[in-house]
Amino acid sequence: MIAPKPLQPNDLVWLVSPAGVIDSALVEGAANTLMNWGLKVKTGVSATAIYGRFAGETEARLHDLQVALDDPECRAIFCTRGGYGSIQLVDKLSLEGFGKHPKWLIGFSDITLLHCLLQINGYASIHGGMAKRLAQGDVTGLFPTEQQPLVLLRQLLSGERPPLTLPAHPLNRAGHAVGQLRGGNLSILLSLRGTPLDNIPAGSLLFLEDVGEKPYAIDRMMHNLKFGGVLARLGGLMVGQFSGYEEDPLMHKTVYELIADTVADYTYPVCFDLPVGHTDRNIPLLCGQPVTLSIDETGAYMQYLTE
Repeated sequence: MIAPKPLQPNDLVWLVSPAGVIDSALVEGAANTLMNWGLKVKTGVSATAIYGRFAGETEARLHDLQVALDDPECRAIFCTRGGYGSIQLVDKLSLEGFGKHPKWLIGFSDITLLHCLLQINGYASIHGGMAKRLAQGDVTGLFPTEQQPLVLLRQLLSGERPPLTLPAHPLNRAGHAVGQLRGGNLSILLSLRGTPLDNIPAGSLLFLEDVGEKPYAIDRMMHNLKFGGVLARLGGLMVGQFSGYEEDPLMHKTVYELIADTVADYTYPVCFDLPVGHTDRNIPLLCGQPVTLSIDETGAYMQYLTE
């Protein structure tokens, strides 16, 4: 897996909106933050456009993303928002220019589609916060300063590989595993099953998150992964934040308990409450990179490895 070069002061980065419409003030705020980091910023022509639920028509969003991918001076592409729309672009994108000058792509949610495209083609990327987090900054009090999402994002972009330590959770399953980190939004990953962008190879350390899905829908999606043999061939599982829903007493179990049930037949390590998802607790992760995952009664520990 090819990891783009670390960012340096005065490097050029792009802000693009490949999917949902976004408040222009958030894009402006994100650009200001990136400039305060010492970076040069270009913003896609369609980044703040409004076309129904999209940030511009398909052709406009495609143009912006393709220009950023091709730009030989660009070192990172920050997607402004998820929502919906990346699926309309992925089969039209060319990675020829990107392959000559690889760059980091950062985003999550609907941007999971773009991460899958890059990983299938052998490139690492960063699952992490977008324009809103860049514009508004980290929420204080959720993490120690050194573990705040934007602090970690800057470290990853600069070439550092900070480890991740998580507290114990009653549903955790102990064990040790080594594998490539893959994952993202559960419903997006399910939508790619059986396509050329299906991105959960054997031995993966899979992380999952989602928003606005009812417990029975999450249970159904997890069973899809089970019946399709995906869960059986994992190296490990990290369960992130599932938000924007209410637990359903008619299901008799919580979402985390339902997920635990679907992997009960396997022996690989599983941890819960990974701070990744549609919440203020959304730390960045390096998709496509090899990691070790160790879980015991004290908690979980993840460390990036050098390929």
